[in-house]
Amino acid sequence: MSFLVVANFKSHKTSKEVDSWLASVPSSPNVLVAPSFPSLPLALTRWPSSVCAQDVSPFPLGSYTGAVSAQELSSLGVKYCLIGHSERRHYFHETALDIAGKAKELVESGITPVICLRQEDLSPDRAALDDTSISASYFCYEPPADIGGSLTAPLEDIQNITDQIKQLFNTSRVMYGGSVNADNVASLPPLNLSGVIVSTASLDPISFNQIIAQLSHVKN
Repeated sequence: MSFLVVANFKSHKTSKEVDSWLASVPSSPNVLVAPSFPSLPLALTRWPSSVCAQDVSPFPLGSYTGAVSAQELSSLGVKYCLIGHSERRHYFHETALDIAGKAKELVESGITPVICLRQEDLSPDRAALDDTSISASYFCYEPPADIGGSLTAPLEDIQNITDQIKQLFNTSRVMYGGSVNADNVASLPPLNLSGVIVSTASLDPISFNQIIAQLSHVKN
């Protein structure tokens, strides 16, 4: 199992900016870049095995205007995909059933889901997800209060929730996301995590390279 570091750009970068960022950050099998949909083909030319989509449709190929299916992502070469991010749940009103549908589509297309969870999502998502999807996925605890700001959650609280996720989903592949930066990232691996999602601090390649350097001691 690898310790993953995911750079989630959200909707912050154009394709030109993504290209510049990729030229400034050394590629690694355990470092994933998650640009928005239009920049995926470009990112895959630079990092063919380390690209993560930010979302996917819960539906297969078909008449679903505006949707991007798991089959389409797989045909591009995408290996990972975020689903269930708190911004998707909040702004787009996605439910546990939506997340479960997306996970199923991804797994059937050979893409590893990275399922983002708030504390209140644990029980509904566990009830909705099938065992095959669970065993194929990474899970990432993201407290909404810490997204896009500063890391305010005490480490013991992060440990408590991530341990709950491990027990509830019977998995060891649990990550953390929420204002991860070069100043605090070194405190997270001792919590026995499997990776981190970095958003705001990933936008500047210098800042992101500092994060990678802080994690250089983590065994993969």
